[in-house]
Amino acid sequence: MNTPTQTNTYRILLIDDDDDRIKLIGTLLEPAHHQHVVEVASDYNEAIEKIGGNDHAAYLVSSDFSGQRGLEVIWEISGRGCKGPALLISQEDSYEKEDEAFNLGAMVFLTWDQLQSRFLERMIRHAIDRKRQEDNIRNEQEGLIGRMMDIQDTRDRFEAQSAEYVEMAEELASAQAELQRALDEVTESKQELEQLNLEKDRFFSIISHDLRSPFTSLLGYTGLIAERADKLSPEQIVDYASNINESAKRVFALLENLLEWARLQMDQIASEPKSLDIGAIVERTVRVLGPVGEDKGVTVSANIPDGLACFADEHMIDTVVRNLVNNAIKFTPEGGAVTVAGRRHGDRCELSVTDTGVGLAPDRIDKLFSLGDQNSTTGTKGEKGTGLGLLLCRDLLDKNKGTITVTSEPGKGSTFTIYLPQA
Repeated sequence: MNTPTQTNTYRILLIDDDDDRIKLIGTLLEPAHHQHVVEVASDYNEAIEKIGGNDHAAYLVSSDFSGQRGLEVIWEISGRGCKGPALLISQEDSYEKEDEAFNLGAMVFLTWDQLQSRFLERMIRHAIDRKRQEDNIRNEQEGLIGRMMDIQDTRDRFEAQSAEYVEMAEELASAQAELQRALDEVTESKQELEQLNLEKDRFFSIISHDLRSPFTSLLGYTGLIAERADKLSPEQIVDYASNINESAKRVFALLENLLEWARLQMDQIASEPKSLDIGAIVERTVRVLGPVGEDKGVTVSANIPDGLACFADEHMIDTVVRNLVNNAIKFTPEGGAVTVAGRRHGDRCELSVTDTGVGLAPDRIDKLFSLGDQNSTTGTKGEKGTGLGLLLCRDLLDKNKGTITVTSEPGKGSTFTIYLPQA
């Protein structure tokens, strides 16, 4: 039986320890001896050793081998990635036995009582051909992504060949959809990166220009005082000191907003929400900024109902209210008014800052909460700004599950309304 392998012959490894069954297989394959060379492994260790060589075209395995270890051998053949298919031959013909064999890696399930010479020969040849087809499909799948366009062109041919190719084509469509989603994500990330670069450039512009401007004023006035202190009148010194104080306030306000916003971008500000008395926060803001409005001839007032409370971080909301009131004063001319009002709105706490100032055109409103040169404008008395305050307000509100809206009409004023969770 162990004759030398000749050209166009298949080496078949029969794994069985029953002499009668071994003889039966030899007899069944004898008519096709020029096509098959059958080797026998009748011991479990011998079978495992020969399987490890991976040089057989097919494996015939008896389920009763070595004390019902046939299925274990099937698992070894499958697990070692042998190039030849495994055919299990069983005494028992049941769906359970057949499913178990297929699950463990068998290509064909046969029973001893159904074996005939031509039938067995065809099953072996069929299993070999099918195993080769499956190996080819698996190899092609590994290079599928790199050959997507070529596979697309030949998709119809593969579908016609077999059901396995149809499945592969479906996987191709899924891969294409995944690729499209990835491309969409890359495009979105690119747009976000471009926006971040614009904001970065604007941020550096603020630092290099807007921060330098008040320092230039400070250095100029302090230089004059240093050089001409003995020649200046008390009125001049008071005027210079007033200008220095104003420049220092501008620098401090700018630095405060810059540092707050920068910390937000780096996620270094932790939100510590609690129940806040909105009336107390607004009262504190009016007390601080009321005199600023009076100096400009602008009335600052508040109308907050008792007991109005929200659930948010106190420092963040205080910063938001202060920025909104300060902006309202900045863009309201002499004789105007700024009003802070609050109320309950469903399950939200509503706080609005209304001014009788210059108002905003609709196209300006859409750009208020982005970092750009168009948002840095001067107030009605030439007050300088950075365009950073409203962006900071939006980011702080996001941290507290809040939102902000704007209504405005050129020449009549604006209303900025924030919504926060009620306490």
